[in-house]
Amino acid sequence: MDTDAVDPLAGGLSLADSLVLVWQPLKELPDADRLADANRQAATLLALLGNLDEPPPPLDDAPQLAAHLHRLDQKLDLLLGLMGRWHKRELELPDPQPARLGLRGVLWRAPLPAGPGRISLYLHAALPSALELPATLLPLGDGKVLAEFHGLDAAVTDALERYLFRRHRRAVAQAKRPA
Repeated sequence: MDTDAVDPLAGGLSLADSLVLVWQPLKELPDADRLADANRQAATLLALLGNLDEPPPPLDDAPQLAAHLHRLDQKLDLLLGLMGRWHKRELELPDPQPARLGLRGVLWRAPLPAGPGRISLYLHAALPSALELPATLLPLGDGKVLAEFHGLDAAVTDALERYLFRRHRRAVAQAKRPA
């Protein structure tokens, strides 16, 4: 996604990628109880994403256990992949679209009106659960909109920052690899 002089995600860590996202307008932003529940669910999902992307630690002292855990990890990856494909087919999710995810919100192109709602982000192909965050949609002109997050607690903000940093670190590492 191109950036211009008025970039609401400038100056912070962000991820530009093709993302599967769904905007659901709501009459109002969630109350304190629903917001606390949304924060708990978001923190749990972001922690799970971190675990999915990190390789297991080496078990040099127990090679048989390491081999067994590796086989178990492969089976779980297969199961998650199958469940993710099945769930994606059942949900009829939209195609990924160019977007930028940052600590403040999500920026993409869509002809949507301003207002409160919930942004659902499917951040891992093998994980059929969405990161659902309360937000206010702000049209920015030129067809761009910003879903500005609302009421994220420190645990979610920290977990989102770690997720963005890991994705950034991985992109830098892949860019350094010879083709």
